[in-house]
Amino acid sequence: MLAADDGKAETLSPIHEVKISWNGKVHDTMFPIAEAAYQARGGKAAHLPGRATVSGDGRADARFAIDAAGELYIYSKTDGVIRAVVGATAK
Repeated sequence: MLAADDGKAETLSPIHEVKISWNGKVHDTMFPIAEAAYQARGGKAAHLPGRATVSGDGRADARFAIDAAGELYIYSKTDGVIRAVVGATAK
């Protein structure tokens, strides 16, 4: 999240939409990626367990972070996985 720059602590920073391209499809949310990863790791339930209690049904609570080397990562709270971003494009 970008910091608001007006000097007021109560001002929220703007929200920026991010689309994620994965396995040849573009997604508006991390949820299908997190659910597919759960299935790939041998998950037995039809859907990602706990999805409604953690971040809401069909949502994946995701956070972005940059490490000391400047590499970008996405942490998906829904499944507890940290993913490296290997490419990005601007539109």
